[in-house]
Amino acid sequence: MDPQRALADGQLFVKNAEEEMDRKILREDQLYFIDNQVEAIDTFLADTEDLAGDAQIKTLRDNLRDLKKKLEKKSIEFLATQGGEEMPEEGTPKEEAEAMVAFGKDFIEMADEALKTKIKGIEQVAAWEDPLATLNSFLADSEVLVPVHPPLKKVREDVRARKMELQKRISDVVGAWRQSDLAGGEDEDE
Repeated sequence: MDPQRALADGQLFVKNAEEEMDRKILREDQLYFIDNQVEAIDTFLADTEDLAGDAQIKTLRDNLRDLKKKLEKKSIEFLATQGGEEMPEEGTPKEEAEAMVAFGKDFIEMADEALKTKIKGIEQVAAWEDPLATLNSFLADSEVLVPVHPPLKKVREDVRARKMELQKRISDVVGAWRQSDLAGGEDEDE
């Protein structure tokens, strides 16, 4: 991703996340909006990891990571309150990193299964989009844990490879659909 575009997109995600933080959750179906914000942040963090050396982008990514945690906490607190439960305890960074290795292996298997799926058209792309969102979330959540547990680095590389393949395939199907749509539109005009 281009650094200038990353800055512009990231600032928009910050604005949207801050607005969502200000909204009171009254019903469970409102969690959809938080989920959308978290997914957008996950994708941004996963897509801009290689730009983290830029000071402005690093600051923006840190801000978005913090907002993501706050949004997730807000959602979990609402669900816990609705269910009459207590908030789950957080593990240590090392425990989280070790758990991420196991999750990562499961996500790699899930992505491999998704990649076996034959997609015949744009209406079936969700079979790849949903696993891609999961991989983006994993990459966003595990990035800061690599220094704590080095084996996580290899798992992240394998997850990133599946992410790139899913993105490419989605892009190919969407591109073919657009070309077909444009060609169909021109034929109608003639």
